[in-house]
Amino acid sequence: MRLTLLGATGPIGQQVLGQALGAGHRVTVLVRDAARLPQRDDDRVTVRLGDAASAADVEGAVRGSRALICALGPGKDYKSTLATRTAGPVLEAMAAAGVERLVWLSALGSGDTSRRQSRFQAGASKLVMGKLMADKGIADETIAHSDRAWTIALPVMFANGRTTGDYETIPLDGTRGRVGGRINRADVADFLLSTATSGLWVRRRVILTR
Repeated sequence: MRLTLLGATGPIGQQVLGQALGAGHRVTVLVRDAARLPQRDDDRVTVRLGDAASAADVEGAVRGSRALICALGPGKDYKSTLATRTAGPVLEAMAAAGVERLVWLSALGSGDTSRRQSRFQAGASKLVMGKLMADKGIADETIAHSDRAWTIALPVMFANGRTTGDYETIPLDGTRGRVGGRINRADVADFLLSTATSGLWVRRRVILTR
């Protein structure tokens, strides 16, 4: 399957790309600096230079793909507005290219999803990442009100480690209770990839934890 990946040079994007290639997919990546992409010379990877906040750049990358996976992250910039700067252009580009399937990486704690966080993680997120989580929440709403076949992934705190496949997928709505814990970045990538290549969790927000 031909997939498009945003955020390929980041820690989760690298996991998604490695797993996608291992599963036999071909991947188009949109990056600002090809030198930062270890797989840049792999003939299964099409590298396009550009900005995820540019609808024209995203359209060029997504055209011809079956699905777009957005694994963009802010790094250590806890005041980042990356999510809101990219949500609109991504949707515009997908509509122009005729691509329906979108898997969007967010975080548990974005916007009003803090109601589902453990009290400790909710407090820590608000104190350290309040602006970032507010920005992610606005972007999530933009995605959720679109006409794309979207899935929004809401992982808890990240951990390092191999792909286990042993993680929980919990619908944001329709269930009660607070969720804590950690999840390996590799397992988050597994969810993003498996969801993008299937018909599961369409138009749903999904909490990921172990």
